[in-house]
Amino acid sequence: MAGGVKKPVNIFRLKDLGEPRGVFNWRLWFSVVSFGLLGAARGIDEGLISGAFNAADFKASIRYASYSAVEKANIKANVSAMVQIGSVAGALVAFLVCDRIGRIMATRFLCVLWILGIAIFMIGGVNGSLGAIYAGRFIAGLGVGQTPVVG
Repeated sequence: MAGGVKKPVNIFRLKDLGEPRGVFNWRLWFSVVSFGLLGAARGIDEGLISGAFNAADFKASIRYASYSAVEKANIKANVSAMVQIGSVAGALVAFLVCDRIGRIMATRFLCVLWILGIAIFMIGGVNGSLGAIYAGRFIAGLGVGQTPVVG
């Protein structure tokens, strides 16, 4: 028979763990939630792009129906892949950014890149500019790619 099984820890009742009371403070929980949300960046991005290509307004603004089947496939693949390409570059740069300015400032920097990229993507989508859509997705990828390294 294996040793005794430990009961799971209830994070809302942290009185009897034998740890100092000051260990479990608001900064710890804020950090856990913040870095946990960084992990959601990729999922949010995938949901954004699948929703965008299912929206009739987005397709109309980039004149998606005017392209051939091959061009449609290429556009959809390129728009989807731009974040992945940007993520590779972002991950490669992230360790330098963390080393130079620290993790907190690096987190702020990646959030700014992510927001800037999504803003360019949205403006490009409204104006029907595929170049702006590609650029916005790449810049957003630079931010998203830093999240595994920073977090």
